[in-house]
Amino acid sequence: MPGLPMYAAVPLQLSVDPVWFVAVAVVVFGVGAIVAPVVALSLRETRAPTPDERDRLARLEATDTASDRIRIVDGDGVEVSLRGPPGRRSLLVSTAVFDLDESTAAALLAAERARGRYLYIEYRALAAASVIGIATGMFGGLVTFSDGLFFIAVAALWLFWMGRRLQFAADNAAARRVGSETLAAAFETAAARRGVDPESATWRTYFEVQPPLGQRIDRLRDRS
Repeated sequence: MPGLPMYAAVPLQLSVDPVWFVAVAVVVFGVGAIVAPVVALSLRETRAPTPDERDRLARLEATDTASDRIRIVDGDGVEVSLRGPPGRRSLLVSTAVFDLDESTAAALLAAERARGRYLYIEYRALAAASVIGIATGMFGGLVTFSDGLFFIAVAALWLFWMGRRLQFAADNAAARRVGSETLAAAFETAAARRGVDPESATWRTYFEVQPPLGQRIDRLRDRS
């Protein structure tokens, strides 16, 4: 076009190595999956435990090390969860947990603590990031579309199966501490307080990294 400089007609082209693109996607997704719960925790209204609450948690052996930070959330729902990467974890406990009998509360805390020791949250993020990496590689041209779909299906089935085994191993570790029947009953109590029914395993379980609560309860009862 007359009057325009020659460089204006040349489109800007960027060349990105698909391998780097996949690597960045995996890292960003994996880190995001671990950091997101921490960010969500910072947006919630929490408080430090009172001296009485701290003493009771100490009696229940709620933490593995003194470095674990405890945050209390006021509410009627039963909630016990670890947030953050190893070494920087925060233990989130709802006030409803203190209304439970000590054996039930201790079982729920032991179960979550075992998940932390077995790095279940980190594994779940890694498994999901791996599937995302294969999908990104497929759309980035590293593998064909048909091969990519096959790799995604195989990787997802294997990684999610391993994730369920890891969750069962964490449950078994907690059960060795508090008893299988006690832990199963604690899961049922927590579910009832939340107003949900524990779901049993179905065909959809093969495509989930987190086994349904009903299956975890059944396995604990079979173990006992």
